Amino acid sequence: MAVQNSVPGQDPRDPQREEMRDDRAASVVRHEERLVINRERRETGTLRLRKYVVEEPVRQEVTVGHDEPDVVRTPISEEERQAFLDGRDLPVGDDELILYRTEAVVQTVRVPYQRVRLVAQRTERTEVIEDTLRKERVDIETDDRRA
Repeated sequence: MAVQNSVPGQDPRDPQREEMRDDRAASVVRHEERLVINRERRETGTLRLRKYVVEEPVRQEVTVGHDEPDVVRTPISEEERQAFLDGRDLPVGDDELILYRTEAVVQTVRVPYQRVRLVAQRTERTEVIEDTLRKERVDIETDDRRA
C-alpha cells in the first residue's frame, strides 16, 4: 500500500513525524481531584434479649356466697287438716337441708402470652458531604520580545 500523503510529517508511520511534533508543539497534562464517596458498614452496638421475673400485685373481684336457712311457714292443706281431725297422727320425722358456700380458690397457671423478637430495621438519611477539591489550570504566557 502506498503512502498517499507526500508532505513530510503527515504520515503517522513516518519516524520524522515524532521529531516534528516535539519541535513544533508543547503540552502538559492537567490533573484534578475527584470526590469518591464510598460507604462502609460498621458495628454500632449489640442488643440482647434477657428474660427475668418480676412480681406485681393483682386485684380482682370475685363473687362468693353461702346458703342461709330461712324458715318458711305455710298454712296446712285441707287434706292435712282432715287427717288430724279423723284422729290420724301427724307424721313425725326429720328432714335435712344441706347448706353450701362458695369460696374463692386461687391458683396460678403459667400460659404462653407473647413472643418478643429483636429485628434490625434499617433507617436511612441523606448526608451532605463537603470537601475542597484541587484542579490544575493551564495558562499560556507569551513572550512579546519579537524583533
